[in-house]
Amino acid sequence: MTDSYTVVGKSFQRIDGIDKVTGAAKYATDLKFENMLYAGLLRSPHAHAKVTHIDTSAAEKLPGVKAVATLFDVPKVVQYWFFLRTEKKKKQMFLYDNIVRFIGDPVLAIAATSVDTLKKALSLVTVEYEPLKAIHDPHTALKETEVSIHKKGNIAFKVNKEFGNIQEGFKAADIIVENTYHTSKQKHASMEPIGTCVASFQSNGKLTVYSSTQLPHWSQHYLAEAMGLSLNKVRVIKPFTGGAFGGRCGVIHGLEVMCSYLSRKTLRPVKMSFTREEDFSATETRHPMTIRMKTGATHEGIITANEVEILSDTGGYGTHYIGVIADCMSTGIGLYKIPNYSFSGIVVYTNKSLCGALRGYGNPQMNFAQESQIDIIARKIGMDPMIIRLKNYRGEGEMDPVLNQLILSNGLEECLKKGAQSCGWKEKRSRLPGNDSIKKGIGLSIMLHGTGAARALPDPGSAIIMINSDGTANLHTAAADEGQGNRTVLAQVASEILGIEFKDISVSETDTDITPLDCGTHGSRQAYCGGLSVRNAAMDAREKMLAYAGKLLGANPNQLMIKKGRIFEKVNPDNYISIKDLMQKIQIEDMGVCEQIIGSASGIAPAMPGYYGAVFAEVEVNTQTGEVKVIKLTCAYDVGKAINPEMVKGQIVGGGVMGIGFALTEGLQLEDGHVLNPNFTDYRLLRSCDIPQIEAIIVESNEPTGPFGAKGIGEGSMVNIASAISNAICHATGVRLTDLCITPEKILQGLKKIECG
Repeated sequence: MTDSYTVVGKSFQRIDGIDKVTGAAKYATDLKFENMLYAGLLRSPHAHAKVTHIDTSAAEKLPGVKAVATLFDVPKVVQYWFFLRTEKKKKQMFLYDNIVRFIGDPVLAIAATSVDTLKKALSLVTVEYEPLKAIHDPHTALKETEVSIHKKGNIAFKVNKEFGNIQEGFKAADIIVENTYHTSKQKHASMEPIGTCVASFQSNGKLTVYSSTQLPHWSQHYLAEAMGLSLNKVRVIKPFTGGAFGGRCGVIHGLEVMCSYLSRKTLRPVKMSFTREEDFSATETRHPMTIRMKTGATHEGIITANEVEILSDTGGYGTHYIGVIADCMSTGIGLYKIPNYSFSGIVVYTNKSLCGALRGYGNPQMNFAQESQIDIIARKIGMDPMIIRLKNYRGEGEMDPVLNQLILSNGLEECLKKGAQSCGWKEKRSRLPGNDSIKKGIGLSIMLHGTGAARALPDPGSAIIMINSDGTANLHTAAADEGQGNRTVLAQVASEILGIEFKDISVSETDTDITPLDCGTHGSRQAYCGGLSVRNAAMDAREKMLAYAGKLLGANPNQLMIKKGRIFEKVNPDNYISIKDLMQKIQIEDMGVCEQIIGSASGIAPAMPGYYGAVFAEVEVNTQTGEVKVIKLTCAYDVGKAINPEMVKGQIVGGGVMGIGFALTEGLQLEDGHVLNPNFTDYRLLRSCDIPQIEAIIVESNEPTGPFGAKGIGEGSMVNIASAISNAICHATGVRLTDLCITPEKILQGLKKIECG
């Protein structure tokens, strides 16, 4: 293969685009089946309590009520797919007890013939509780010894790592900066509410679940374990999905397992859909963190030491807390070549709604703290914030000490230089703030994010490609598409290698009965990990085609090429056969062969390459009101190779919007465990009029382990937005804020402190 690609690097239209814009696409909430029952949850009004008695007799007498399942009958899923590795770990994935641990924790589910009957039945249930002391503050949870949210205590996880000698590192420093940062409980806020599935248990013992999960095969494993079924008795089908951002990384608390139990009791399809309020109050959020950071540097701008202590709040249950804190560590330590680094992380349970995976997976929290520290140091020593980053970032050819892998591609310097040139960094950075009440500022930040999770988690990818007798191809992949277009990208990879036109590549639905094992969509992995699987499967099919074509053309298969549907001899292009004619011969005409060419591949990716980015944020701050307006984001990201450039730009723009929300407006507000803003009215998402100009710059560094040089982009595109905006606010006003969200009140308080000296 050469760089003169015909499909890769081109912006093909999404294969599901027409279905979506015409309304033909069916989402989970659109699904209806004959004899279908409707299910709903009765949720706890207490943040922490024992359920001592449940009386469902009145509800069960109601005509139309078909089944009830309580927390005594159905296990809670309290760990993630990492625990599938061993039988001992599998047992820790599920919890049976009578404790509710946050307001909204499911107590029971009812299945009825109509929604009205369901609502009436839920109102007739009587539950008796024994209230327990609730812990809402993570610092209290850390110190509390008398009240345990879980049997093993309130500490879910601890990690301590040290590289080099932290004391010596601080001794070598000319200046030391120490701050404590706080980040918010951000919600995914996808267009489609998180929490819809249909479970159908058939009389032959097979369970089929329609769920908008990001991890179809791991959800299949969860359900098989919870229901006591073999994997071939559980089928997970993924409908169209209206956004996920990590919120569908597994089964949803109280959803798929409850529906499956109700369906087994009734042998009828059971559908459950969470309301927007349930989504906001009772499904996972970003982990709020308190991050204490102490950083040392020389007057020349060399960072000598960094000490990090993180306290992460995972809420009433934890599913992704280990991976999230590990990502804080790997991205923080991996970004800069700081010789002396101490990292400690503690995750605690509190009696609040649970936390889990959300775009960036701990990295946005860590990046906000670390990139703020770097800017503070640059300000103290009088150095351009861009220069200090160029002096200290970990470059290509260096070893990542956490992942213990060589960095084979790193386009960060190009990201910084292209972004700076495009936004006019030098001129705007040297601009005086002036005496007007509207202050302008510009700030930057950089980031590293990993692609996939090879060797850190079970992270398999697989693909099967079948070549048809008319020269078209079917690609079977379980890649879960939440709207980012990864199935389109995988079709482009197959098309490029097979020499079959893009329009002639058909991509399967995501269905565990017909698609091979895949880890799902998370960690920016599909273009890289999924792309490698598709590439290898396509190469397998390609070699088989060339072998047959060589016999028919009387040529060495190694001397043949495939392009635009034709297989031809390199030295004699007139000696050719079309793929269609070749397939017709070997599948139908040659009765001694009658073989369909099938290519397959399965396995883990060879690495977890980092991708990099630089963001330049331009803001206006009204010093009379504290209002911040983001004027422009210039976002340059190293993606290895942009297989579909317009989709890459779409991810960059979308990540930019989400990052602005994380910086300025988004965060669930809780009082004694109650979520006060569980809807789009009160949870402040950006409106179209709030979105600034976002310039997306693609940098291609060519990752040698990736398909056509590609690596990730999806998660990382929002990681360093908040830090860039915070740095820009400080440039404009001199106010350094360490708490997210950055509200007008916090800015006015900061300005007042400056005035008071």
